[in-house]
Amino acid sequence: MDKKCAQLWQRLSAALKPQISADSFKRWFSTVELVEAKEKSITLTVPNNIYQLWIESNYMPALQNAIVTTFGNPRSVKFCGPSPTGAQTSEDVATANEVVPPPRVDPRPAATVPGLNPRNTFESFVVGPNNEIAHAASLAVAQAPARTYNPLFVYGGVGLGKTHLMQAIGQFVWAKRKNMKVLYVSSELFINEFIDAIQHSNLVKFRKRYRQADLLLIDDIQFLGGKERSQEEFFHTFNTLFDGHKQIVLSSDRPASEIANLEHRLVSRFEWGLTAELQPPAIETRLAILRKKADTMQIKLHEDVFQFLATRIRTNV
Repeated sequence: MDKKCAQLWQRLSAALKPQISADSFKRWFSTVELVEAKEKSITLTVPNNIYQLWIESNYMPALQNAIVTTFGNPRSVKFCGPSPTGAQTSEDVATANEVVPPPRVDPRPAATVPGLNPRNTFESFVVGPNNEIAHAASLAVAQAPARTYNPLFVYGGVGLGKTHLMQAIGQFVWAKRKNMKVLYVSSELFINEFIDAIQHSNLVKFRKRYRQADLLLIDDIQFLGGKERSQEEFFHTFNTLFDGHKQIVLSSDRPASEIANLEHRLVSRFEWGLTAELQPPAIETRLAILRKKADTMQIKLHEDVFQFLATRIRTNV
């Protein structure tokens, strides 16, 4: 970033900061740089496309206000990747700078991860405006576990793809990183195994199973709410994994802050990394999902049937 652009970005940042929280600015704009300012547009560098998607989805009105304050007129915003000479941290960059569709991943032939459906891969996931941030974040985590977003917390209603993305992460890591221990469970299974370990005086084995994982994926974490002893156990499990630079991925039907009877210290930890929402798909995405499923199942349907189903089914496609 040259001196003039640096000065302009400093002024633009000063105009932007009063409009958003300090935490939001630090998380999403501290690594952004202004590299070009033209009469009708500006160009910002971002660490990866997740930043671009998030800024476009959540901060464009505030950013445009800051642009008008700085330049005196509105300008379009363009995004690009970081410059090769730019100062970046390994956590910001990692391999998530190039979030591209992964190659087909075949599971290790000798064994499988219990609970993972081999059909739930990144390749079979249909990306749309409703889920592109969650998809990009999940792929970034799979490509660089514990180096990008840790924990990754994805939430949304039933049938929107949370489990698919979690299992896609597990499949990808399992196939690509043969030395990593992948553990995928539901929060209900975690709770039941914890209770069983207490009853049979087997906590050492239980803790070894969870705390020695390199990638821990827990589905439907909202069911941990109200379970005080299970929350206590998971709190220490989370800390052990996080401090050991192990990747944690959680899913829920609501944001962590809205999970009833969930301890504040857990809510805080769940929000340390990136929270990504999956929203109901638009009709175009629903059509794409239906066509993908029909192709996978080798079922031929008339276009009118696809249109009919897409207009009737709004979630859990």
